[in-house]
Amino acid sequence: MSETISPDTIIGQYSVVAKIGEGGMGEVYRARDRKLGRDVAIKVLPAAFSEDSARLARFEQEAQAAGSLNHPNILVIFHIGMHEGAPYIVSELLEGETLRERMGGAALPQRKALDYALQIARGLAAAHEKGIVHRDIKPDNVFVTNDGRVKILDFGLAKLGGASDVTQSQTEVPTRKVNTDPGTVMGTMGYMSPEQLKGQPADHRSDIFSFGAILYEMLSGKRAFRGDSMAETMSAILREDPPDLSDTNKTVSPTLERVVHHCLEKNPAERFHSARDLAFAIETLSGTATSSGQTTAFVSAPVKWRRWPMLLSAGLALIALGTFAGIFIQSSLRKAPPPSYQRLTFNRGTIWNARFAPDGQTIVYSARWNGNPADVFTVRAGKAESRSLNMENTRLLSISASNEMAVLRKIQGPVSNRGTLARVPVDGGTPRDILEDVQDADWSPDGTKLAVVRWVNGRNQLEYPIGKVLYETAGYISDLRISPRGDMVAFMDHQVQWDNRGWVAMVDLTGKKTVLAGEWSSEHGLAWNPAGNEVWFTADRGGESSALYAVTLAGSERLVLPTTTNLSLCDISRDGRVLLDSYSDSANIAGVLPGETKERDFSWLDHGWLSDFSPDGKTILIHDTGEGAGINYAVYLRRTDGSSAVRLGDGDGPKLSPDGKWVTATLFAPPQLGLLPTGAGEARTLERGPIEHYGKRSGWFPGGKQIVFEGREPGHDWRLYVQGIEGGPPRPITPEGTTGSSREIFISPDGRSVIALDAQHNPSFYAVDGGAPQPISGLESEDSVIGWSSDGHTLYAAQTRTMPIRVHKVDPVTGRRELIKEVIPADAAGVDLPNIILMTPDGKGYAYSIRRKLSDLYVVGGLK
Repeated sequence: MSETISPDTIIGQYSVVAKIGEGGMGEVYRARDRKLGRDVAIKVLPAAFSEDSARLARFEQEAQAAGSLNHPNILVIFHIGMHEGAPYIVSELLEGETLRERMGGAALPQRKALDYALQIARGLAAAHEKGIVHRDIKPDNVFVTNDGRVKILDFGLAKLGGASDVTQSQTEVPTRKVNTDPGTVMGTMGYMSPEQLKGQPADHRSDIFSFGAILYEMLSGKRAFRGDSMAETMSAILREDPPDLSDTNKTVSPTLERVVHHCLEKNPAERFHSARDLAFAIETLSGTATSSGQTTAFVSAPVKWRRWPMLLSAGLALIALGTFAGIFIQSSLRKAPPPSYQRLTFNRGTIWNARFAPDGQTIVYSARWNGNPADVFTVRAGKAESRSLNMENTRLLSISASNEMAVLRKIQGPVSNRGTLARVPVDGGTPRDILEDVQDADWSPDGTKLAVVRWVNGRNQLEYPIGKVLYETAGYISDLRISPRGDMVAFMDHQVQWDNRGWVAMVDLTGKKTVLAGEWSSEHGLAWNPAGNEVWFTADRGGESSALYAVTLAGSERLVLPTTTNLSLCDISRDGRVLLDSYSDSANIAGVLPGETKERDFSWLDHGWLSDFSPDGKTILIHDTGEGAGINYAVYLRRTDGSSAVRLGDGDGPKLSPDGKWVTATLFAPPQLGLLPTGAGEARTLERGPIEHYGKRSGWFPGGKQIVFEGREPGHDWRLYVQGIEGGPPRPITPEGTTGSSREIFISPDGRSVIALDAQHNPSFYAVDGGAPQPISGLESEDSVIGWSSDGHTLYAAQTRTMPIRVHKVDPVTGRRELIKEVIPADAAGVDLPNIILMTPDGKGYAYSIRRKLSDLYVVGGLK
């Protein structure tokens, strides 16, 4: 078949939409899977494939092998078949550009180069472990999607196609890739290994050489091996070393340069032994690179790199012992031996919690891997395989001395993580429900009692044992842990609901509370040391990197483990080993504007979250919670025309005024409600009056002269207040124990009522001038109200705790519901829940924010 396939052509179960590319290997089309309702890519190969039975059989075998690789960094093959005498391959449809196009002939920033390199190495490791060698790794066969995911293309196919007819430079000429008999040269000049050029058998180490050439090019902007002719390029690969990276990129650290050269050794035996080892080395460097490009992990005096393989092996051993996912360890300055690190998980997704079992060698954890539902898993120290306990949508809370788990089931609410506490044996079984509306729990040292945190009448209370209240707050409590002697309960005390700033505290069995450390900007993860004389925790102080700290019962703090990556402390074993969750956390913002059908990317910074979306779809507000934002976070305004975001000032939960001239912003240190101008003008704060703490949520009345916000007075619970922007104190309008709905407080179009949640998180209309609340019909337990439609009579309600995100149009009087929108990211791995979505009043435009958290679990020994 030589003619281009026309749109609407049916190929199997696929309907062709449009041609999207072509080359020597065939033509590529965008198509629609008519059975599954998804867009795919179809590559139709030259009909000559079918004329050679041996080649066709080989093609099918290799395509099936590629299709067996289920990994996020490898192109997914869905199907192979024949159409009018020509073979075709169906794969996932990618949007983005090749690595060649992304580089554009220039070096990439070192952070980005390491990110791409780590993803490529992980993809190669997955293939090599199944016995599949690519043999044509090059920038053209590496694809970078619009959201930064790397996909290796053409696994098992590059070695089967005929020579390209496309004119290329001498150093780009692909060699014939018909078979793998000894003496046959396969690959692409400039990225081929020496053994490929010699026609010798090439194994997985050949891919590592090609990978090294790509990494060199990403860091330097220049080819590792390139001559004026094909012969000169071949000679360089066989006999010459590439120029030092430091000649073209002064920020490249000596350790990183040694890793590159270790990949590019002429002798395969002197390269990394596996792509898995290579990925580990890059992962270490990804975290230890400082702004100047240097590392504190392992830096030795310069050596001639031709002699360094043995030194590198020793260096990598020191890295493995002295670094962990980017942790700066200064143990070389101490007399004690450096800590040891052992990685336990190798999937892509989010870890919720992890605990040591009583034997000290079994680790139980709950996670959501590869976009699948949350589950509970077990893994043994020293092993790489995790076993599922088949407990879907269940979260681990604690493990008793008698090998019984406390777990959270039936998690409910669009915001709070509250559910039903249950107990179940560590080796699995049927859970037995104990208590509802629980958020967290921990077993006593003897395994006979439980401490719990649960919601009662809108307040978070700590009970130990169940039924005996030791402490309660209008904020929230997290990470409770009973001391080894059973006489204290340590926890993290957060004064603002769903903001993880707060204090490390403890309470004794009489209810006496003691603050040990704080205020911290970000708290997550806490455990007692085995002696019971310190509480260890992970946190940061706002604008700084997170780290592992310890505090004595007298309040004396010390730094245990500094880090440049995100850490969450999960547990400490009886022998002092530490269970740490090392994770990356990022946010993406996207949406569709009114009158358009194609989704746009509105993301800004790594931790920029969607906070508001103007009615005309032309403006979004972003609040940044990243390290550079500071303790009060930061507010950005971004136009949806693609222009850069503008920083308006400090604050959280920003909301745009009806005229678009002002933005509300909550400050936490000190507590204050501010107004930020979107244009010319000066920022100002509103009169605080009796308010002790402000919540995250606020909203504007239709006239733009008044705002409504969450607040709390000393000795009182949360409620909603109204305040004029021109002056005057705030006035309460709802009973105590009420908060805003989802991310905003919504006011009726006539300005007479607001939507708020009562103590049981049930939404109702509350009249601004007082009166009994009026229930809202048609809302389900997982719904979050996200706005009013333009008709002024119906609401938009979103379910953001599930995938896909669903938006319904709800009549609050009759209860009639209509599904109007479903949104799901192309890559669901690591997507944290709940997320955020906002609609324009006419329902024609929307914007949403996705949080992605990717975790790895480690056991760390030797920390003091």
